[in-house]
Amino acid sequence: MSKIIAFSSSEQSLLDQCRSHLALHHPPLATLLRTKIEDLELLASIVGRSSSLASDLGLTQQGRSLGTLAQKLTNQGIEEVVNLPVKASLGRSFTVAKLHLFGFLLKIPSLSSFCPRILDCYHAILFTLMAEDLYISIIAESNGGEPWAQQATAELLHMWEARGNAQAELFAPALKQLWEVRHSLVPVLGTLMGTVELLQLSLRLPARWSEFLTLRGHDIQVVHALNEFLFSLSYEQLASLQKIMEEKGLKTVSREQANSLLTLHPDHSLEGSDEHELSAIRLYRSFLRRNDLARLRRDTDRIGPHRTLEQQLLLFLWNEGMS
Repeated sequence: MSKIIAFSSSEQSLLDQCRSHLALHHPPLATLLRTKIEDLELLASIVGRSSSLASDLGLTQQGRSLGTLAQKLTNQGIEEVVNLPVKASLGRSFTVAKLHLFGFLLKIPSLSSFCPRILDCYHAILFTLMAEDLYISIIAESNGGEPWAQQATAELLHMWEARGNAQAELFAPALKQLWEVRHSLVPVLGTLMGTVELLQLSLRLPARWSEFLTLRGHDIQVVHALNEFLFSLSYEQLASLQKIMEEKGLKTVSREQANSLLTLHPDHSLEGSDEHELSAIRLYRSFLRRNDLARLRRDTDRIGPHRTLEQQLLLFLWNEGMS
């Protein structure tokens, strides 16, 4: 057993303030919020009571430990839910439920003064989910012997065991920064292979991106992954767009023109069609779709990015840290 803390001290303080505010201005919502909080605390206790990932149940001669679980993950697969430990499945449900709790608070007009703090909590939880998916995708493509596979496995098992945020803070700010400025950095789709050079010239990018692009920007896999991230179009869609532009003698096209030339339905965008959705949700959806495409290309040996930009960045940061 391990104790899972449902809310950090800062989260708990924010929830208490929101509940007190609602008790004065909207008592029914205050009652509903209290119920949601109690349910999450109960769910956290259930996750905590689940068998530890490191505990040996005495069912095999080999025994069970974090090491044997790590070996199983790399050898038998990790992306199928039936291969996930119960503690991992329940813990992910807890994290999703917690995300919905703060999403619920964002929709209450009378809590508008609390919105920046609520949004910070929401983003932190969302990027924790993204980190979990990212570690799983990295492990799924490994043979178990790479240093980065061991790092990803260690981080993932820590997340499953304690429901901590692992190292989401290592890459989340950088991704969020690039996602938020991408429209102004790349206003048109034209010379797609010049994306790295364009980004390197931007004064709005932090030092971490400059270092990443300087050291890895020559890698064609990084370039393709970056283009998918920036344009919300798959490698295949971008390749088709380039052919159409050549046939029509077009040098540049706007995002709207690109969608028209490709006759894309709004849902065909990797980030989805709802422009009013939270930016972080659009980024997360884009990651999931790009990750699925990258895995399909790896499995079928197709051309195009075999890793998402998120994978490329995290592996780069780990490698720099290890060196």
